[in-house]
Amino acid sequence: MKRLGLSTLLAVLLALPLAGCHGPQRLSRGLDEWANTGYASSPWIYGNFLAHLLLTGADAVTWTMDSFINVYYFWVDDAAPFGDGKGTPYPFRAVLPKKH
Repeated sequence: MKRLGLSTLLAVLLALPLAGCHGPQRLSRGLDEWANTGYASSPWIYGNFLAHLLLTGADAVTWTMDSFINVYYFWVDDAAPFGDGKGTPYPFRAVLPKKH
């Protein structure tokens, strides 16, 4: 019986990301903004070292986590009949360039 419960829980957790559509991707877009802001101040660090070693792995993690978080935004906040029928936007911040 315990094995059946664990199997059911695992099946629900694996199916959960498939239950919703593309949402605001808050974690992934937050990582993109952080990398973009960093690149504007230090292209060598953010453009070479972080881009290939850390950001690739971090992108995979944030996309995976967003697939679970987006279920909430899609079904509870956005999609009718439970939501308001309007998508949740991501509040992008403007990065002011230091170059002229």
